Amino acid sequence: MLEQAARRRQMQPGRSQLATELLLTAFAAVGAVIVLRTVLVVLQISDRIWIGQFVYRLTRPVTDLLGFIPGGERTLFGRLTTLDVTLLGLLPLFVLG
Repeated sequence: MLEQAARRRQMQPGRSQLATELLLTAFAAVGAVIVLRTVLVVLQISDRIWIGQFVYRLTRPVTDLLGFIPGGERTLFGRLTTLDVTLLGLLPLFVLG
């Protein structure tokens, strides 16, 4: 009985570390896509190029939801809108939260 409890205590930090590493990896992947989208928008890369099509298709569900925010389509710089800045601003807010 005591041996089983000792084994469980040893396994718990490993599971916690795995969950943390998976969460950080997922956050890094999502963050990279959002930053890449912002760069593509600033450089005015259309969705006719394969990388633009791939990134815009990945971010379309989130941008469609954020499109309901009033002023979301307001242009700030080139084709950069407040929606794109909001997406980029969510990255540090997620880390701080």
